Amino acid sequence: MMKHRYFPLYIDISRKDILVAGAGKIALRRIKTLLKFESHITVVGKEVHQELCFLAESTDCIRVIQRQFEPEDLEGRDMVLACTDSRDVNREIVKACRKRGILVNAADRKEQCDFYFPSVIVTDETVIGINGGGQNHRAVKETREYLEGMGGTVGKERVRNK
Repeated sequence: MMKHRYFPLYIDISRKDILVAGAGKIALRRIKTLLKFESHITVVGKEVHQELCFLAESTDCIRVIQRQFEPEDLEGRDMVLACTDSRDVNREIVKACRKRGILVNAADRKEQCDFYFPSVIVTDETVIGINGGGQNHRAVKETREYLEGMGGTVGKERVRNK
């Protein structure tokens, strides 16, 4: 049972300024989800995942800055994903975001998140977000796969950008 339930809020992020601090596998996975919603994303990371480089070259929605995160990177941001490979850096990002009133998600510490990053199913007519309160990622994945396999308007033939 979830200790604390988060309210599922659906917002238009197409005009939001999003920063992803870190450029590895977790950041890549989250960026791919954000791109389904026409997001504009700035990525700051020392080592950039090769697939993220390809994504940045193929769309004007991603700007990659290859260097270490700096507090000035938070200026003007609406939402931040702290996905670095350092718990200390992620913790500092969370503290700085809270001070500035910026929504933040820390990939490595669910208790530091203002919001959880959902598993998402997107069809032509619907968006379904699935969340397990940061506790059971397998159950979330199994639920998403179950819904994708149901057929009809949520069936695999209708699901885009899985």
